[in-house]
Amino acid sequence: MKRITFTLTALLCFNGAAFAAIDWESKGMQMAGEIIANPAGFFYDFQQDLEGTTPLPPGKTWGIQTGLFPTAIPLTYANVSGKVRLHGEGRIAPGVPQVDLIGGYWDMLAAKMATKDSKTIDSAKFGGYYMGGIISASVSPKVRTFWGYKHSVMAAKLAFKPDEDGKLPQFMGTDLNSFDTGFKDDFIIAGIETPKGVNKLWSMQLNYGIKTQTFSSKVSWYGKYFELGLNIFPEGVLVVHPVWNFHLNF
Repeated sequence: MKRITFTLTALLCFNGAAFAAIDWESKGMQMAGEIIANPAGFFYDFQQDLEGTTPLPPGKTWGIQTGLFPTAIPLTYANVSGKVRLHGEGRIAPGVPQVDLIGGYWDMLAAKMATKDSKTIDSAKFGGYYMGGIISASVSPKVRTFWGYKHSVMAAKLAFKPDEDGKLPQFMGTDLNSFDTGFKDDFIIAGIETPKGVNKLWSMQLNYGIKTQTFSSKVSWYGKYFELGLNIFPEGVLVVHPVWNFHLNF
């Protein structure tokens, strides 16, 4: 017990020293600069948090999903996703995989609310959608692989207005007038899942953006009503995104 206590104390002290050594102000400015340079890419990473890109559980015909964290809370992404099974595994003939259609839409409520009483924001719109298909097949009673494709689109538009003195908002000495940007890419999906009980499974997947030539990955625990996971974006501003989604399958 003493050895464990000593080890934990040492680790905490080391972690505290490392935490204090980070220049958080410079890190924050660096992240803000990356967001300004590529706002569409930054907000699209959060769109991927709410996208349902795993197959329907065996025996289910359709399902709905909504992203709770970090999409609905705190980013106010009002969102809904859906899945429809076109063909159950082995229904036509043995070995024929399951085929699902997937898709969804989101809209940032805070962007619209910000324009009502804001003295600096003239108009704002953030939203997006995705659509695609998933093919899944069992390789053993405890392992199912899946492959798929998705087409994702995101639009981000923000316009600023001058204050009473006619001055526009500034960032790092530069006037902010407006930005109108977006994101559009096609992705190839590959994954594997293993059941751990009734309506419970572990899922791991890898996504590749054909246009941007970037990889992302996701590891998640999929339960009857909720999905808890980690999205990893190696080239994103925030590399790791904790994810919490709610779903119903029928």
